[in-house]
Amino acid sequence: MDRSVALVLSSGGARGYAHIGVIEALESHGFSISSVTGCSMGAVVGGLYAAGALDKLKAWACGLERTDVFKLYDFGFSSQGLIRGERVFKQLESNIPDCNIENLKIPFKALATDLNAQEEMVFDHGSLYRALRASSSIPAVVMPAEFEGLELLDGGILNPLPLNHVEKKEGDIVIAVDVNARIPYECPPKSVEEMADDKKYTQLLDNLARKWFKKENLPTRNTRKKLGFFDLMMKTIDMMQDKITDNMIVSHPPDIVVQISRACCSTFDYYKAAQIIEEGRLATERALEKYQTQADAAS
Repeated sequence: MDRSVALVLSSGGARGYAHIGVIEALESHGFSISSVTGCSMGAVVGGLYAAGALDKLKAWACGLERTDVFKLYDFGFSSQGLIRGERVFKQLESNIPDCNIENLKIPFKALATDLNAQEEMVFDHGSLYRALRASSSIPAVVMPAEFEGLELLDGGILNPLPLNHVEKKEGDIVIAVDVNARIPYECPPKSVEEMADDKKYTQLLDNLARKWFKKENLPTRNTRKKLGFFDLMMKTIDMMQDKITDNMIVSHPPDIVVQISRACCSTFDYYKAAQIIEEGRLATERALEKYQTQADAAS
């Protein structure tokens, strides 16, 4: 098996922590990552890995409790988004200094969406954090990033798995990581306290949404068979992104697809980093074993 990898990392919110586990598993098997392309959380993990700061990112993420995550939400209640999206990157930058993408140890690209032009925007030079902020602006949740007069949103809107932008050199294998896969997942059992905490957290997010829209008739989680505001919005986005991802894999087939189930956590479960990272590691082990088995059968 070739050992040089061109890596493509999908969007996926908190599930994007799984990308850390994927990278660690690949390196433990002796793979060398020659380039990284990502969008949204895939861009955050990929960009900081390319900067040589994956260990720092992992330590920071695994140290976050639920209350810490909530404190990182700099609520603005703007008509363009619930969260300003600046606080989390300022905290990251206090531990991991900004740098220019062209000076990274590994070639890196981040995808964002130009709201007005309705097209993809590729960041392959300039400030790393500016690119990451733009690439991870979840619509209606995080305010658009402003850059040179442009309004930029999450790259996952148009291209959640940007295989068409992969930077591949001769001898590379292309590995795509999809953390939004529609595959079965068996959730680990939760204690009564954990279930109560989850319910309280999600209800809090929905209450904030009502305050934002100044409406009392948004669906609530206590209404039978109806989704809360954030779940409804994210489910709608998920359906659109699924179709784009399927088409991208068909039109630009990678050598290996590492799949992490969308059901492993919600988009906003940023306090579950350790669990999600492990999901990425396990999924990579399965994908590599399958690839090797197929290669052996073909030889």
